[in-house]
Amino acid sequence: MSLTAPTLDTGMAPVTRTTALQRAVRYEYRHLAALRSTWILLGVIAALSLVAGLATPIGLKPGEAPPSWSMVTAFQMDALSMQLPLSALLLLPLVTGPIATEFSRGTARTTWLTLASRRTAYAAKVLVGGALGALSALGGIALASAAAAVALAVSGKAQPEWAQTLADLLGFVIFMACWPVIAASVVALVRNRVAAALLLVLWPLLGERLAGLLLGFIPGLGALADWLPFSAGRAAMAASLDTMPESERALMEAFVGSDLSTSAGTAVFIGFTTVLATLGAWSYIKKDAH
Repeated sequence: MSLTAPTLDTGMAPVTRTTALQRAVRYEYRHLAALRSTWILLGVIAALSLVAGLATPIGLKPGEAPPSWSMVTAFQMDALSMQLPLSALLLLPLVTGPIATEFSRGTARTTWLTLASRRTAYAAKVLVGGALGALSALGGIALASAAAAVALAVSGKAQPEWAQTLADLLGFVIFMACWPVIAASVVALVRNRVAAALLLVLWPLLGERLAGLLLGFIPGLGALADWLPFSAGRAAMAASLDTMPESERALMEAFVGSDLSTSAGTAVFIGFTTVLATLGAWSYIKKDAH
């Protein structure tokens, strides 16, 4: 005679780790989509992309095609001269909000209890943020490309080498996919939205420049400046520099601040993003919310 306990069939599928992550991702997506600020910032990025595309024929002679490097520079929204893409700065409030708001309003514990896993909550936030960054970059490139193609055709200018131009923008898309993960991870470590935003803006603009200068004064360590994370990120977006005129290439190489190749810069930046995401996950998962 079997003494096994009866089981209750509720008609509901068990909640696995995969389905929990899917629900968390769906929640984060709906949360961002419901915010008016999300659409305002994405609208600004779209408008700037259209302007960049429509301005392509300016300065060109009839029948002349714009060089690939000028197209890449315009579509990236000054990613090299400003040290960060303008679209990255615009997305900063969105990608820091999900984690910063939890800690500032004391709702992190509620989130963890609802999802039954802090790991799931963190993974959903960085996945949705990374997708937002990548899709905003791809959408901006698509809008800018379409506007540029129409503007060049209407104005009687030749079309650029689109295959080369779009291939050179791959580093920009990768940077924009990594940027929200970096931003969310910094917020999880610092636990202060203002401090995290200042760090994310000032370190690429000034901090790495000063660090590179200091490393140059230390014998044997000067080459490490090329491997600083955002210098490597700019190198990842500088695939078109080889096609630039010599007179302008020196200035842009100075803005990049790294002699790494595009592939090496991409690998370093992805590695930096992975390490920072791991540290952010440890802080978010292991420490108690304040």
